[in-house]
Amino acid sequence: MVFTLLREGQHIADTAPTRAFTLYAQALEHSRQIQFVPGMIAALTQTGTWYFGSDIDKAILYGNQALQLYEKQDLRNINLKAPIDLLLAEAYDEKGKHDSSAYFFYRLSDEIESGHIQDAAFEIKTYIKLIVFWGHLNYEPESIKYTSQQYVQKAVAIASRLPENDYNRYNIHFLQGLYYHSIKQFDSARYCFEEYLVKRKGLNLPRRISTLLNIADTYLMQNRPVEALGYIEKVRDLRNNPDYKVSLAFFLGAADFMRASAFFQQHKYPECITLLQDYLSDVNGHGKLRRPDVVEAHRMLSECYENLGQYKKALEHNKIHIRLHDSLVQKDKLEMINRLEMRFRIAQKDKELAVQQLTLTEAQNNVRRKNFWIGIISVIAAGLAAIFILWQRNSLHKQRLQQEKINGFQQQMEITRLNATISGEEQERKRLARELHDGIGGILAAARINFELAGRKQEIREERDFSGGLKLLEEASVELRKTAHNMLPDVLENKGLLQAIRSFCYKMGHNASTEFIFQHYGTEKRFNTIFELGVYRVVQELIHNILKHAQAAHAVVQMEYTDNGLTITIEDDGIGMPESNTEKPHGIGLTNIYHRVRSIGGTVDIQSSAHQGTSIYLEFETAPELTNSI
Repeated sequence: MVFTLLREGQHIADTAPTRAFTLYAQALEHSRQIQFVPGMIAALTQTGTWYFGSDIDKAILYGNQALQLYEKQDLRNINLKAPIDLLLAEAYDEKGKHDSSAYFFYRLSDEIESGHIQDAAFEIKTYIKLIVFWGHLNYEPESIKYTSQQYVQKAVAIASRLPENDYNRYNIHFLQGLYYHSIKQFDSARYCFEEYLVKRKGLNLPRRISTLLNIADTYLMQNRPVEALGYIEKVRDLRNNPDYKVSLAFFLGAADFMRASAFFQQHKYPECITLLQDYLSDVNGHGKLRRPDVVEAHRMLSECYENLGQYKKALEHNKIHIRLHDSLVQKDKLEMINRLEMRFRIAQKDKELAVQQLTLTEAQNNVRRKNFWIGIISVIAAGLAAIFILWQRNSLHKQRLQQEKINGFQQQMEITRLNATISGEEQERKRLARELHDGIGGILAAARINFELAGRKQEIREERDFSGGLKLLEEASVELRKTAHNMLPDVLENKGLLQAIRSFCYKMGHNASTEFIFQHYGTEKRFNTIFELGVYRVVQELIHNILKHAQAAHAVVQMEYTDNGLTITIEDDGIGMPESNTEKPHGIGLTNIYHRVRSIGGTVDIQSSAHQGTSIYLEFETAPELTNSI
């Protein structure tokens, strides 16, 4: 809540200064009630800043209260401390206490140089105030020029870090205007101030007034009062707002003094006298003790009365002028001694900084040397590590190649063993088929012929047992031929895998309760005999399983010839398979199917749900390179 009040006060400080002051007071009171020290410090600082435009003494008072509270609490918050230092530095400068002002300015400068302050806008603002401070010291022009250039260069470097759309970058124009003003290049100063007014959006009121008065002062320094009055009147128009008469009394008094100077240059002595009398009556009431301005005011009054023939008043103001001038000269002598002392302290500080810099440079050189050797050692270590990694990778690669060769050899041996097994099975099937067809089949055929011969006798043919026996012989012969044909399907060798599976599905579906639907897609291809026979046996086994176990009403067999090989899908609407069988085969039938599919380079995927049927997907990417003989 405290900082919300302070932010709101800062936001309306230009448009409603009285309301802003009230918000600062509320923030201070609330902070005191809850003993919130950072809030109290920030509120005192903001209040002091508000008084800077109306009463320098109160600005210093509140600034010192904030500083004492900060130091008493032994805080380490640069965001609280820096605004206090800037307020006191600027207030003491306007008060004419340059030693005190220098103390706070150089403390701020140290914080900036050490990197403790990271607010670019605040840093630029500090350098602006430093140039103003050096202009008030009345040093020799070359010293002012050199020091001001240093501040401008530092501020420009800081501004370059800001984004292009940051309006704080344009504060450099104001800074450069002050620099040109301090070295009496007034045309350049005016150009920079005018650019600042145009480009710097959201400019606060005190800075706008300061810019206008600086432009007016450049014209007065060139004895061009008419141009100066145009800018002075823009500031004096603020008197129309009663709030500004209090909060901006400092700036309005400066505008009155500059207006009197313009009238004096125009020889408008009565108007000049009126303004100077008002200025002198108000100047002490607002803590404004810029004695050079007061001395100059009495000098102008003396000359105005003299030119108007009022010699008595001219003499009175001349005496005051001489007395204040002598006092000011004496003060200047004291300030000169103080400046010499200040220069000595600065020189000592520079010497200390030089020693520190030398020590730092030596330490940096040592660090660089250490880093150099560390870098060399690191490079060597990295090189050795890289060699080791490459050697290890090469070794692992060789091991992988060896393992792949071993795996390939083992796989080839297994395939050869499986092919040998399959070949043996097929040879045995052929042998059994021939024996069944030629042996038992011949015996059954002979028995059937003998029965038919014996049955030519009328009395035997009419016997029911004889007729039944003859029928059983016929059925046995047919079944034997079917079995022999299934064990050695001629259609596979003559017409290929597609017609063999189609014919087998038709025969199984024609003589069973399950309806088989055969479908095929793609262009038919022929593969080697072992591959086709292996696929045929797998399909044969799967169809037999459906007939034996599935209790299905319908089954679909789909073959698809692809660019890479062959896929077969067999689905039924039966009772499904046990879940364990879909994950790992159990039983001789499924085990043989897995082995057969793997031996001819294929994969099997089984999906089954209870009472929702089974789907078996076979995929053979390429036909294996096997011999055509069995």
